[in-house]
Amino acid sequence: MDYHVHCDYSIDAEGTIDEFCEAAIKRNLAEICFTTHYDANPNSDGNVEYIVVKGQKRPVSPDSLAYYVDDVRRAAEEFYARGLSVKLGVEIGWFKGCEEIVQRLKERFNFDYVLCGIHEIEDICFCCSHSYEKCFRRYQPEQVAEKYFEDVILAAKSGLFDSIAHLVYYLRSGQDYYGDKILRVHEPFLEDTFKALIASDTGIEINTSGIRHGFKEYYPRMNVINAAKKAGVEVNFLGSDAHKPEQIGYDFEAALALVPDSIRGCED
Repeated sequence: MDYHVHCDYSIDAEGTIDEFCEAAIKRNLAEICFTTHYDANPNSDGNVEYIVVKGQKRPVSPDSLAYYVDDVRRAAEEFYARGLSVKLGVEIGWFKGCEEIVQRLKERFNFDYVLCGIHEIEDICFCCSHSYEKCFRRYQPEQVAEKYFEDVILAAKSGLFDSIAHLVYYLRSGQDYYGDKILRVHEPFLEDTFKALIASDTGIEINTSGIRHGFKEYYPRMNVINAAKKAGVEVNFLGSDAHKPEQIGYDFEAALALVPDSIRGCED
C-alpha cells in the first residue's frame, strides 16, 4: 500500500489520478491513497497556495477540493475491477489555528485518511528551496527541533489526524544548512512527542522520499522509527510521497521490513 501520493491537483505534482493508478498497477500495489496538499495558512510567508483543477490554479478552498474528491471517488470505482483499491486522503499543511478548517473538511468529505504535513516553522517553509535559508537563519538547530516538535504535539493533541507525515522533515534541507549537527537534535523531544501521539491514537508514516531527496534515509530516520515502535507509537503506513507516477511505491521493497504484515499490500 502507498498511502502518500500527490497527483496534479497538488501544485507541485505531475500526473493525473488515472496515470498514478496505472503506475500503481504496474508496481503490483494493492492499494493507494491520494493525499493532495491542502495548505491554507493565511500567514504563510511568501507562499500562495492553490489547488490545480483541469490545469487551472484555484484558491485553496473546500469547493476547489471538491473536484479532487470527486475524481478520486470516480477512480475508486473504475479501478476496483482491476484489483486496485483507491482511497481518498488529504495532506493538511499544519499551522496553529487550523483545527476548525480541518474539522470542517472532514465533516464535508469523509476522508479515508488524513495526514498532517508540518512544512513551516513560524510561517516560513523549511522544506522549500526558495525559503529554507530564510527560515533556518533565525534559529540554532536545537531551536528548529523544539519548534517543530511543539507543532507535532499540538497536531497530535487535536485528534484530527490519522498520521503525522514525514516526521523530522526539517532534515530535508536542514542537513544542507546546518551540517550533521542537525541529525540528533530531535532526541530530547521524542518522549513527549510519543506520549502525545499514543494518547491521541495518531500514527506516523514511513516516508521513503528521503532517499529520493538525497538524504540517504527515510523520514523519519531509522533510529526514530525504532524508538517510536519501542514506545508503542503506531507506525501505520508506507508512503512514497510520490509527485510523479514513476515515483509511486519508491523503495518499498526495502521499506516493507519496517511495517506490520497487515499492511504489506504491495508484496507479490
